[in-house]
Amino acid sequence: MNRVLLIVAAVGWGAATTATKYALDGFGPLTLLVVKLAAATAVLWAVLLLRGRRDGAPGPWRFALLGLFEPALAYGGLTLGLTFTTATNASLLGATESAFVLVLAAMFLKERIRSRSVLGLVLALLGVLVLDGGSFGSGFNAGDLIVLGGSLAAAVYVTLAARTAPGVDALTMTTYQFTYATALVLPLALWPWMSGREPLPTGVAAPYWLAAIFVGGVCFALGFVLYNHAIRHIPAGTAGVILNMVPVIGVMAAVAFLGEALTVWHVAGAALVVAGIMLFPAVKGEKRAEARTHRVRASAFTRTD
Repeated sequence: MNRVLLIVAAVGWGAATTATKYALDGFGPLTLLVVKLAAATAVLWAVLLLRGRRDGAPGPWRFALLGLFEPALAYGGLTLGLTFTTATNASLLGATESAFVLVLAAMFLKERIRSRSVLGLVLALLGVLVLDGGSFGSGFNAGDLIVLGGSLAAAVYVTLAARTAPGVDALTMTTYQFTYATALVLPLALWPWMSGREPLPTGVAAPYWLAAIFVGGVCFALGFVLYNHAIRHIPAGTAGVILNMVPVIGVMAAVAFLGEALTVWHVAGAALVVAGIMLFPAVKGEKRAEARTHRVRASAFTRTD
């Protein structure tokens, strides 16, 4: 079930890349980032207030740190990078997040990198490369480098969220996370507005507003609530590799909404990504559960003797 929640989140985040690329035709990058974060924050607060707030959350600095890395830095990198690169490149480079997560989880969460997990990661990354027919579209550029930095920030978030989520209500965590991210990003947008580098979004056409609000209010808000719930039960490394579904969905969304052709590379790449995901452990602490079972059996055997 938790894998399903993560896959649903990945679908939303994959669609968000294509929708963001479309909305950049109407918004400047910082303005669009503010609109997306504000939409997500508004939806999350509305749902939280309707459901009722719950106590037991950690100090605000933890939420601020989560919000800084994702969505502020992660989606800031994606949004800014998309002004210089293609949606296909951005989707494909997003798969590097899984490799970053696997390494960070091993370093800071002491999650063991098993040979099966390494094989799953290799298959998933190979699938992402196959999605583009073995090439990176228009070539590596500054936009790609910015997107790559955003992927690293997202991987740091996954590691931090794995430590925070077990003791926090998922909706509360997501709401405060986005609130702090919006507060951090908003001052950055003031300078381009005041200097005229980005106009105030008063004349933006309705379709671009709808795309931006869809990304923030649906893809971001729903996706992060599901992710923050599932990360309680799934190892961070596994969650990171499941996120390889994001570039798969991104490419498929480009096919559906940007008119790109569906090729045999897309189908083969998607199959490899799914196969890689299935090789990862499904439940956090399943080895510890097995160890407890063995201890109980051993104890019962001793008592019988």
